[in-house]
Amino acid sequence: MNANTISTPAKVLIYSTAAVLLTLGMEAISNILVPVFFAIFAFLIFSPLVHWLIKKGVSGKVSVLLVILFFIIVSVGTAILFVGSLVQLSEEIPDYEIQLDSTLDSISSYLPIVGVSVESLLRNLATFAFSVSGDIISGALSAGSTIVLIFVTATFLLLDSASAPKKVQKEVEGEPVKLSKFTQLSSSVVNYMVLRTETNLLGGIGTAILLLIGGIDFAILWGLLTFIFGYIPYLGFYLAAVPPMLLGLFKYGPIGAVAVLAGISLINVLVENVLFPSLAGKGLKLSPTIVFLSLFYWSFILGAAGALIAVPLTMVVKMVLESSEETRLMAKLMESSGDRAQEEEMAEENES
Repeated sequence: MNANTISTPAKVLIYSTAAVLLTLGMEAISNILVPVFFAIFAFLIFSPLVHWLIKKGVSGKVSVLLVILFFIIVSVGTAILFVGSLVQLSEEIPDYEIQLDSTLDSISSYLPIVGVSVESLLRNLATFAFSVSGDIISGALSAGSTIVLIFVTATFLLLDSASAPKKVQKEVEGEPVKLSKFTQLSSSVVNYMVLRTETNLLGGIGTAILLLIGGIDFAILWGLLTFIFGYIPYLGFYLAAVPPMLLGLFKYGPIGAVAVLAGISLINVLVENVLFPSLAGKGLKLSPTIVFLSLFYWSFILGAAGALIAVPLTMVVKMVLESSEETRLMAKLMESSGDRAQEEEMAEENES
């Protein structure tokens, strides 16, 4: 049967069924996909450095070796800092729970009772936060084999990165349109990962400095957490802000918690609303609704790790949809209204 003779409802049914089967299949092998995806995105972050060194006259192999060495130093240093801080934090959690009970008891008379006690609600939320922290700690400490697999896979990708452009050029030789489209689409993902990493780094450093000045325990750990959770749009900031707010509450009372929230919020506004948009230019070309829903979709498939790479994975899905005439409309629907309006204006200008 010719694909053109298939009715639109039949196409919708076929595509929907394929999407469901693909989703369930990826969810079933998520233990394999997580390290592979993280290795690919680690490669995307570090590969521009390889090409930059090559442009500076360093040979391809030496460039790759230097970047791998830098990758090792960054990975090992971050792992040591993260694990060491988590171990210390796990030892302090029982004391923090006692401090939480004491703090809530001292302010309980000032909290209103509206159907459900605000004190009880805060206590349950804090208990949940500590429980989640414990799960994160135990999971991070048992993730050694996954981290090694990510590192090894990313290393092989970096080793092959110097010759990758030549391979792509050879495959699409004589088809400049395909080469141009491939370069444009792949560069958007690379640019997002690099810019997101740079802005997250600035946000994490700013948060760590702020908390160090304020005397908040484990300030460097919370800065690192801000850097990592910065990859989660909309929700990442709130997830990273809760632990230092609780510690500010323990140390300085409600004013301390508010001050910590205000300081981190100011840094987040500068990074997300000023710095990142100015560097990213036209932005993600993804609808905010699509970005938000992608968090739940990729979290369902890959677990909590899926939230960290939900945006770049969604960008890749959009790239795949754009590659076919039959699915290009779906890719357009994933764009924000501002981006679509801008493209229509540009098209009208070209026609005129």
